[in-house]
Amino acid sequence: MARLFQIEIRCEHCREWFPSPVVYGDDESFDTATLVADTVTCSHCGRETGCDQANVRVRGEGEATG
Repeated sequence: MARLFQIEIRCEHCREWFPSPVVYGDDESFDTATLVADTVTCSHCGRETGCDQANVRVRGEGEATG
């Protein structure tokens, strides 16, 4: 049974964490994802920030699906 997790990104500019607008279906999808040259808009400062495994974290235990 897969689990869904909350993904957060840390802004390179203001250093605040915010929920990722990029959705990964489950933990297996996140583990195999390639995050290269992706950018998102920070919900705190409004600036574009890079999105790679260095500034992405998984929060919580996840919710069972299936």
